Amino acid sequence: MVYPILSAILAIFAFNSSWNFFILVALAPFFWFLTQEQKFWKLIAGTAVFRLIFSLGTVYFVIDPFLYFLSILIFLGLPVSFYLIRRYWSSEIAVWSLPILWTVWDYLEAQYTFLPMTIMMLGNSLAESPFLGLAKFDGIIGLTFFAALINTLILALILNRKSEKTVQILLLILIGSLLLGRGGSDLTLRQNKNLYFSKNNFLSVELLSAAKTRDKLDNALTALVLNPESDLLVVAENFYKTNLDNYGEIINFYQQLAKKLSINVSAISIRKDDGKVYKSSLFFSSKGDILDIYDKKYLTITSEYWPLGNWRPFYMKSGGKFPPAGRAVFDPNYQHARGRLKIIRADNFSFASPICSEFHYPDYLKELNQLNPDFIIHNSNNDWIDFGLNQYLRLTNNLRRIEAVHFQKPVLVSGIKDYAGIFYPDGTSELVYPKNGFSLVNVEVRF
Repeated sequence: MVYPILSAILAIFAFNSSWNFFILVALAPFFWFLTQEQKFWKLIAGTAVFRLIFSLGTVYFVIDPFLYFLSILIFLGLPVSFYLIRRYWSSEIAVWSLPILWTVWDYLEAQYTFLPMTIMMLGNSLAESPFLGLAKFDGIIGLTFFAALINTLILALILNRKSEKTVQILLLILIGSLLLGRGGSDLTLRQNKNLYFSKNNFLSVELLSAAKTRDKLDNALTALVLNPESDLLVVAENFYKTNLDNYGEIINFYQQLAKKLSINVSAISIRKDDGKVYKSSLFFSSKGDILDIYDKKYLTITSEYWPLGNWRPFYMKSGGKFPPAGRAVFDPNYQHARGRLKIIRADNFSFASPICSEFHYPDYLKELNQLNPDFIIHNSNNDWIDFGLNQYLRLTNNLRRIEAVHFQKPVLVSGIKDYAGIFYPDGTSELVYPKNGFSLVNVEVRF
């Protein structure tokens, strides 16, 4: 078990420090373990230990036994598939299949637990590395494959250390891969920058984030002093706490706000339509009209839906602190309906508006991007987290940076206990955190 534990520690260090390049060597001990351990159940146990330690050290802000167990259970497909390939084909094929196997099972684990774990995919740690530009090739999935490939080449060097000629060839391939990755990344980021700043359409956007949710309506928004040239105000999700009792009042307030400030407004609210509850991104014109609505499609377990009927883990008893009382897990009336794929369209621009956890589903972002929005707004409410907030925001910002490069479009952010600002397609960003009350950031968006 020494090698899986060593790998987990190295990977945690890569994710939790500025030395992100450690991820390019972090998996080598674990891969070595896979090649040396012949007993099936020890492969399973070693992988489970590796993944548990890595998860606890990386996404420790989501301490949920049920979710952790399901997540690890999915990832155990990696040692099973490696074992079968080694047994029925050859050890060499099994070794060289590791970049693919890792990427596949890392992705499946991230996407098919009840809460998406994309921020702990291997490639997320490369968001602030010289290899960021490789996100052009399928986003975080491409970065994950590159990291797994480099680790596999290091493993191959160790396995073939007694053959001088093979070691020389592998060294050339390894160095060449790193140089090619760095060069390709730099080229992509330059191309993205040139393409973005050559665009002639401009939009001035005000992004509002807050340190906490307001329990009731007040004059905080109506008193805002905006840039007179601003075209759009984005209000943080749940800036004013919404529920099934006050959603109509909240929506009406935003309509009046748009008229009072004479600006288009994008805001998130619960709403009811035909007896169904939705969490929606609403676009208000400067005259207060609702021009377009996007209903959240990928819902969050325990707060927006609960798929397991009357069953729930023992620590989710009614009246407990997790999840908060009144949420879907306790009251079926709060369970949300799923929206459909769409983007918000204004008169002269359009944008995708993934709400909170939806941004953590790369395939869904691709579907939204195929509708050709001019930019992406990620609005989130992070009032569910206290311990580990900085880590969560850092990993989430990594994902936002990666997707801005991937889609060659700016990603704007706003939220509760979140930054206000923008990620540009060249990997740069402008961000402000609302340390006192709230922050209002004006950005220029090109499209």
